[in-house]
Amino acid sequence: MPAQRPTTLDPVIETAPNSEQRVLLIVEDDEVFAEVLKDYAVEKGFTPITAFRGDTALDMAIEHLPDAIILDIMLPGMDGWTVLKKLKADPRTAHIPVHLMSAGDQRVNEARTEGAIGFLKKPIDKNQLDQAFTRLNQRHDVNYSFKKVLIIEDQELQSMVVKEELLSKGVAVAQAFSGQQALDLLATDTFDCIILDLNLPDIYGIDLLDQIKAMPKFSHIPVVINTAMELDQEKLAHIMKYTEAMVLKSMKSNNRLIDEVSLFINKLKKEEQGKQGLDLEKVFQNKTILITDDDMRNIFALSSALQDYKLNIVMANNGLQALEKLKETHIDLVLMDIMMPGMNGYEAMQAIRQQPAFKNLPIIALTAKAMKQDREKCIEAGANDYISKPVDLDKLLSMMRVWLS
Repeated sequence: MPAQRPTTLDPVIETAPNSEQRVLLIVEDDEVFAEVLKDYAVEKGFTPITAFRGDTALDMAIEHLPDAIILDIMLPGMDGWTVLKKLKADPRTAHIPVHLMSAGDQRVNEARTEGAIGFLKKPIDKNQLDQAFTRLNQRHDVNYSFKKVLIIEDQELQSMVVKEELLSKGVAVAQAFSGQQALDLLATDTFDCIILDLNLPDIYGIDLLDQIKAMPKFSHIPVVINTAMELDQEKLAHIMKYTEAMVLKSMKSNNRLIDEVSLFINKLKKEEQGKQGLDLEKVFQNKTILITDDDMRNIFALSSALQDYKLNIVMANNGLQALEKLKETHIDLVLMDIMMPGMNGYEAMQAIRQQPAFKNLPIIALTAKAMKQDREKCIEAGANDYISKPVDLDKLLSMMRVWLS
């Protein structure tokens, strides 16, 4: 267990900048080239504003909170490196993606270290600009449908890193550094999602989860358990009581973590709105699915996503266990992870197909990569279909409907 931090920190609430227009701040002292960049920004869907000095740029960034910044290094008043450092040191502007450019300075690694997302070398051609704007646009690709999130995390650094990622997506954030601080915030505010660490100084995270879910207004709030702890089957089963919960490994990149949370929230909202339809329930009703994976978190994630469709879930931690489960229980479909210790997924599928009783049993292979040769190897080993991780739930449900119909 990591060292516990002091609990004297007050809970922190911060609202992300929110603008309907996608504003691009262009910082360039060459007025002719600034006009070229402005025209290009409009073509790419941004509303451009310009600054010709570094100190002016800093003031404009704080005033307008643009969605992105293109920043020249050689500027009057304040050079680009200083502007970048000040932008990244200010909580109001730290989340804004910055693309550096210069005719003479090629310190690309330093640019990334200081927080820039890219570096353009002048003279800049159209391909470079295309790549830069593509990178800036990518910061807006994911539809983050949750607006306010509570982070419950006793490690201040980890909490701040996740907070900054959320703020960069336009999400308002509240921070609690203990279970009691979280309960105090929940008593006076509402949230669209909670990110919960299990190692808290005053209360075990799962106990706090029980308390949160006992509150009527939070009974259906999505809760993300973000922990590096190895959770045994009993703890995972306890969390699985709450269909609006998921477990993540904290060693994922924080940007990836937020993307997965967003997909999770969007899935729940679809279910609330009835968009999944009744067809899946009819196809899946009373069917038994065997999920084989050596990571209990992966089993939990799939189980929690599928249990709303009246499916019976059977779990196995490796290929040998999967073969035993097939002997003990009638299985209608197998989800088979490939990379497992002992008997891997390829070997398990081959062993299954060697038994006449399972000749026509539908098997969907789950792999960590999306490579053509992976699909071919899976089909050759006995899989009926194949899907790469992280699993696209809609795609998986479509596959399962095909093989269970």
